[in-house]
Amino acid sequence: HLISWDETGTFFIVKNTTDFSKAVLPLYFKHNNFASFVRQLNMYGFHKINDSFFKLNNVCSEVWEFKHHDFRRGEYHLLVNIKRK
Repeated sequence: HLISWDETGTFFIVKNTTDFSKAVLPLYFKHNNFASFVRQLNMYGFHKINDSFFKLNNVCSEVWEFKHHDFRRGEYHLLVNIKRK
């Protein structure tokens, strides 16, 4: 999985930014630039909450975790509160 919720459903995790940028971003944006995606998240009040890594097939990759107070798994009614700054 390229993107998932954490166990509590309070933040989401991007595990492989390279594959995520190639496979997911072009489906929703006019680019495949992960840094641009992060800037978009920041404009809507999301914050990076970690500096961690994971190892898969002997390759170490950075894990990016993002959180927004009103972006929680299953709580769709809160999405109206997420607005561009």
